[in-house]
This record gives sequence, structure tokens and C-alpha cells, in this order.
Amino acid sequence: MMINTENVVDIFQLALLCDAPRLSFVCHRMICNNFKSVSATEGWTAMKQSHPVLEKILLEFITDEDHRQKERVRNTKERQVYLQLCEAMEALVHICKDGCRTIGPHDKDFKVNQNPCNFAACKGLESLVRHFSSCKLRVPGGCIHCKRMWQLLELHSRLCADSDVCRVPLCRTFKERSRKQSKKEEIKWNILVEKLLRTKCFSGRPFFSWAITVKSS
Repeated sequence: MMINTENVVDIFQLALLCDAPRLSFVCHRMICNNFKSVSATEGWTAMKQSHPVLEKILLEFITDEDHRQKERVRNTKERQVYLQLCEAMEALVHICKDGCRTIGPHDKDFKVNQNPCNFAACKGLESLVRHFSSCKLRVPGGCIHCKRMWQLLELHSRLCADSDVCRVPLCRTFKERSRKQSKKEEIKWNILVEKLLRTKCFSGRPFFSWAITVKSS
């Protein structure tokens, strides 16, 4: 007999009575994956009347599985955001230290034919830096794009290994300012830094080694 949504509940109950774990697992998975259809069958209605405890166990499992699936999706999206932030941090150091395409330190000699950039975040960050340098509402809170840039600069300062040699603008200023921030603000930034480091995407790059060492100790 082929298992389908109409008979899966009956076969599931028989599998449990006959101690057939493989068959019961297959039926259980089909019930969970096709719950809307299965719950509308006569077999499900009969089970509700004869084995209400089994129905309760199935419903609890399906509810928990739904929560787990939502949690997995949320964690995946969250990790993607942190990966993008990691890429932005490395691209920021790359632009300020080495230069990229047509933007970089004032003493950088840009060549006409440059090698392709390996940092995926550079293009978007380059536009943000150009906007930041010319925006008339650059004060924090005055412009949404500039606010994002201020946040990236502050985040960099909390990851930077050595502000004395770092070429990212305001790195030392933000690091010194962080020592005077409220405890609530400090906790918020520390949580963000720890979550970034958990993504393990900085791989020992010189400008981030200090943060990795401190947080892992």
C-alpha cells in the first residue's frame, strides 16, 4: 500500500503499535510536512477521538518545529547582516589604507588600469564615503547616509588593533570617546562586536587581530 495524506495517520498508528520505527518515522515526517491536508482527513478526525494524547504530541511537535524553522531563518538573516558588516569593515580599511579604484588616501597614486578589487563591499562603501565627504548635513543624526557612515567608523574603532597607525579617519577619536560613553551604550556596542567576531570572518587580519584576541580570551 502506498502512503498518502489520506491514510498516513492510520498507518502511523499501526506502525507505533507494531513497533516499526522506520515506518513510523516516514509517516511522522509526512504528517508534519503536509499537516494542513492531513488534519482535514477522516483518519485525523478518528485519531482525535480515539487517541487524543497522540494528537496532542503531534500538534506540540509541529508547533515547536515551526518555531525552530522561524529561528533558523532569523539566525540565517542575522548572520548575513554580520557578514556584510565584516566585509564593510575590511573594505573600509582597504580604501583608507591602500585605496580602491578612484578613492583612497591623499598620497595614493591611482593608476589608470588597476587590478580588480577583491572586496565586494567597496563599491557601495565608496559611494557612501563620497557622500559623507561632501554632505552639508554630516552631523550625526542630520542625514541617514552620514549616520550610517558614523556608525561604521565607530564600529571600526572598536575592532581596530592600533589606532595610532590606523589610516581610517577618526579611529582614535572614536576609541577615546568610547571610554566616556554610558554603560548602556558600551554594552550595546560590545554585543555587536561579539556577534561580529562569532561569524569568524576576520581571519586574523592585522587591523582586527586586537579585537579577536581580547574577545576570545
